Amino acid sequence: MRSIARLEAVSTNTINKLLLAAGDTCRQFHNQHVRNVAIAAEIQCDELWSFIYAKDRTAHAGTLVDPPEVLGSVWTFTAIDSQSKLLLSYLVRKQRNTRSATAFFHDLHARLTFSEATTLTLCTDSLEAYQLAFAQIFLDTPTELRQIRKGTTTDHSTAYVERHNLTIRMANRRYTRKTNAFSKQLANHEASMHLFAVYYNFCRTHKTLRMTPALFANLTDIQIDLDHIVDLIDANAPKPKKPGPAKGTKYRPRVKA
Repeated sequence: MRSIARLEAVSTNTINKLLLAAGDTCRQFHNQHVRNVAIAAEIQCDELWSFIYAKDRTAHAGTLVDPPEVLGSVWTFTAIDSQSKLLLSYLVRKQRNTRSATAFFHDLHARLTFSEATTLTLCTDSLEAYQLAFAQIFLDTPTELRQIRKGTTTDHSTAYVERHNLTIRMANRRYTRKTNAFSKQLANHEASMHLFAVYYNFCRTHKTLRMTPALFANLTDIQIDLDHIVDLIDANAPKPKKPGPAKGTKYRPRVKA
C-alpha cells in the first residue's frame, strides 16, 4: 500500500479506502453470483491461518494498545469444489471453533443446490467443530461428511483445498507466514480476501481447467478482467456530496449589487 501511495502520489489512507471499497464490492459480487451451484463430485473444506497486527505471543503480552481479542491469529475457512476448483464459500473468523464452523457451513449450504438422486460428499480434516456444525446445517440434506485424518489411505482427501491454501498465500501477501505486509485491522484483512475470491473465481485462468472456475461451473459465460471490477467499484461508490464551506469560516451568501 505504501508503494502504491508513493507511485501515485496519494495518501495511504486513500489506498486503504479504495481497498475497503473494492472488498465490499467484491463481497456483494460473490454473494450474488456464486449461488445455486450444482456439485457433481465432492466439496473439500479447510482452515487457513494468518494473523492481525502481531502473532499471539506478542499480542497477548500486554504491550500493545489494542485488546488481544482484536489482534493475533485469525482463521479463514474455505470450501472448494474438487471438480471445478471453484471457491464456493469462505469466512474470516478470529476463532476456530464450533460457532465459526457453523456460520461457515450455513453460508456454504445457502450456495448449493441439492439433488435427491445423488449424495454430496463433504471432506474436511479431523477438527471436531466440523462434525458438530454438520449436524446442525446438513442433517436434512443428502450430504455425507468425511473427516480425513493425516496418514490415512482413502478415496477421499483434502488435497485440492490444501493446494488452494498455497494459492491464497502466493497471491495474497497478507497470508504469507513470514511477512511484513500483514493486516493491521480485521476489516482490511477481510477486504483483501473478498478481492482475491472474485479474482480467483472470475478473472484468473486456471492452469488445469484452461478457463476460470466460474466458467467451468457455468456461473457465467464470460471471463471478466480487473477493469470490470474497477467499473463495479465505481458503480457501487456513493455519489460525491456538494462541498460545503471550509472549516473555520462562516458562510456568507453572495449579495447582488
